[in-house]
Amino acid sequence: MLSADALLTGHPSLGLQRWPEAILFVLSLGLAVVGIDRFAGEDAAGRFGRAPTGVAVGVVWVIVHYLAVFALRVGSGVAPTWSSLMLLVGGGLAGALVAGRPAFASLAGRVAAGMAMLSAIGLVRLAIDPHGGGHAPSLGGTAILGGCFIGSLGLLLSLRHDLRPPTPLDTVAEASFWGDAAFHKIAESLPIPIMVSLLESGAVQFGNQQARERFLLVGEPADWHTSSFYANGADQKRIVERLRTVGFVENVEMELRRSNGTLFWALVSARVVTLNGQRVIVSSSTDISDRKAADAALLDSEVRYALISRAANDGLWDWDIQTGVVFFSNRWKEIAGYSANDRLSTMEAWLDRVHPEDAEALQRDINRHLDGATSQLDTEYRIRCRDGHFAWMSCRGIALRDGGGTPIRMAGSQTDITLRKSYELTLRNAAYLDSLTGLNNRAHLTQIVGARSTPTEIAGSALMIINLDQFRRLNDSLGTVTGDAVLVGLAQRLTACAKPGDVVARLGNDEFVLWLASAADPTEARGEADRLFVKLSLPMIVGELEVPASISIGLATPEQGVARSGADLLRNARVALDRAKVLGGGRIESFDEALLKEIRLRQRLSKDLTTAHRLGQIFFDYQPIIDLSDNRIAGFEALMRWRHPELGSIPPGTFIPIAEDAGLIGQLGYFAIESAARQVKAWARDGLIQGEFSISVNLSARQISDRVGMGRLLALLDKLALPAGRLKLELTESVLMQDPEAMAQALQEFRNRGIALSLDDFGTGYSSLSYLHRFPLDVLKVDRSFVSRMCHAPEAYRLVRSIIELGHDLGLQVVGEGVEVAEEAASLKALGCDYAQGYFFSRPIAPDRAAAMLLEQLQPPTVSKASS
Repeated sequence: MLSADALLTGHPSLGLQRWPEAILFVLSLGLAVVGIDRFAGEDAAGRFGRAPTGVAVGVVWVIVHYLAVFALRVGSGVAPTWSSLMLLVGGGLAGALVAGRPAFASLAGRVAAGMAMLSAIGLVRLAIDPHGGGHAPSLGGTAILGGCFIGSLGLLLSLRHDLRPPTPLDTVAEASFWGDAAFHKIAESLPIPIMVSLLESGAVQFGNQQARERFLLVGEPADWHTSSFYANGADQKRIVERLRTVGFVENVEMELRRSNGTLFWALVSARVVTLNGQRVIVSSSTDISDRKAADAALLDSEVRYALISRAANDGLWDWDIQTGVVFFSNRWKEIAGYSANDRLSTMEAWLDRVHPEDAEALQRDINRHLDGATSQLDTEYRIRCRDGHFAWMSCRGIALRDGGGTPIRMAGSQTDITLRKSYELTLRNAAYLDSLTGLNNRAHLTQIVGARSTPTEIAGSALMIINLDQFRRLNDSLGTVTGDAVLVGLAQRLTACAKPGDVVARLGNDEFVLWLASAADPTEARGEADRLFVKLSLPMIVGELEVPASISIGLATPEQGVARSGADLLRNARVALDRAKVLGGGRIESFDEALLKEIRLRQRLSKDLTTAHRLGQIFFDYQPIIDLSDNRIAGFEALMRWRHPELGSIPPGTFIPIAEDAGLIGQLGYFAIESAARQVKAWARDGLIQGEFSISVNLSARQISDRVGMGRLLALLDKLALPAGRLKLELTESVLMQDPEAMAQALQEFRNRGIALSLDDFGTGYSSLSYLHRFPLDVLKVDRSFVSRMCHAPEAYRLVRSIIELGHDLGLQVVGEGVEVAEEAASLKALGCDYAQGYFFSRPIAPDRAAAMLLEQLQPPTVSKASS
């Protein structure tokens, strides 16, 4: 075996007997290695192997070659079989290389071809001169020639490759598959990008027109590489690894990069095939950016809807009407007391949970919507929860219909509104319950009355309005705390007397309603009212006080009078109560035919009163006011009269309340003031008035209850321009005490215009002495109810005396009303009363009679009293 030393020193058997030949041997070896490396290594696209492999193969094959030459040289002869074989292989491969067939464009083929050429040269030399004749080159020379040849061949092939024009596919042979015209035609006709790339290097060998437009800019070098197409390198590694192991990928979604740098989503499919000894990847890609955008939008929409639905705390349901299957969301199940794992798919599972009182209404509302009667389902019901209690739900839904309008699907939501219902109940209690007594208040009673709007709904019932007599006086004298306690006690007694189905309510301050659900006829209703009257009239114990309870009741039944609804019953009971109050209170009055006639009369009078004064039907009588110091007429009170063309004379007690209810009292009041002013001016013009003289007119609360009425009245007084003291306006205590502060200001306006003011019927109202001194009054009139009893009732006498003293203490003149006999006049005079009026002096008389009385008192001697 040859050693390294022999190889370096020039062993005689190798023919390297001189150092120059040894040096040439090494150079030839290096040139061969470089040529093979250049030949067999990587080209510009990295397609033909790796340099280290070429170097190793080149070194091995040169050494093997020299060993073969040495064996042939020292042998006993030439081996024809070996030489022939080497010549055949070397010639064939060299011819293939020169022809440029791609089947041999590989590392093994090029190395084998080069070494075969080198072997052929050496063997030819040995064949000519097996023993190395003198004319033959030496073994070293043979090596030099072989090395130069193989190096030149490698450089030539490399140069040939470098000078070749660029094509989409670096081919070894023109007859390759992807260079085939049929393949090109098919690939170019496809509407999707098609590419062929090498499995190992990723170099693109072919791309159709769609691929070039998507991935290759105009003017860009043709040497593509798949790494430039992937947006994420990890995607490329994952795809290549799967192709190496499995051989194909199908419909993989990934992001790719276009030629302009923008990214897009694609559906990639690829397979590994072997063509002409090379493993290549045939791949296609479909742009799915629009689909991904739509998916993302749908996902966003679904996520947004899910979040909103969860935030809204709604349970969703979706009913496929054609199959009958219902989808219920987990929240719906949670609300209805089911677990998320419970399988619910029918309407029965829904309706079984609904409160029995609400299930029919829910089914009806759903059917009405399906029938097209409503634009959407919007209903409320109660549903049973897991713990058995019922929660209130608000359900909304809408149906999807086909082209013919038939509902095919219906979906909606269910929301827990129990808290809202609780608030509504609290608000309803606050709105419909009386805060003091806990009974139904006026608003709730109005709803109940309005709901019973037909004769059938009120048949067999009876309605009573109960009023506590003189409650205001009780409230003022004992205080509001005691007054409230009395009202609460009365409410408790009413509740105790009520039967199931009866309605108990507080209608006003001291008025209550008891609506009997069952009263067979008016007689039975009257018996119930009598029993109630006895129980409610018992004195009440409030603290240490025993408070008397005087009760008035107005009773109405459908059989008595015209009552076709709850509103009619309430109206009739009100009329009956008013009559009970007029008759003095402490009694029961039933609405009957007589009251019905009275109502009809009031209705007629109310209608006729609107035009009465314009038609001259309203006129005035005058009652004299006598100065008790000399029995002379100090003035007159103008009293309005109505002479009806058909009904005759209508007393003021009848039509004045009608005028107030109809809103006509203001108009009549202005007419009364104008008439009185004209009359007093006429008497003054005729010389019938001497000294202080006034004419009194009653003033209604409606005339001064608002700024408009007050302004109109003041304008009228300014227009009349009466001398100071000639006109005197009379007001009652109830008018003054409606709004004491406002009334004090209004009365001052009258005083500034020279109008005298008189407080009428003092002692019957509820005026407070703390306010009385603040009103700019001139006259205090003692009510006739006290004057008529003062001569035979010591307490009435003392009361009249106290009123007279009070009036004088306040600087007021005092008038005694309703003087019927001389004894009463004498008593008033003895008590120091200033003036008096009544039938003892004169009834109300016509203007001409009044003028005659004035004229008569001007003649001596002075009369003791005016004639009647």
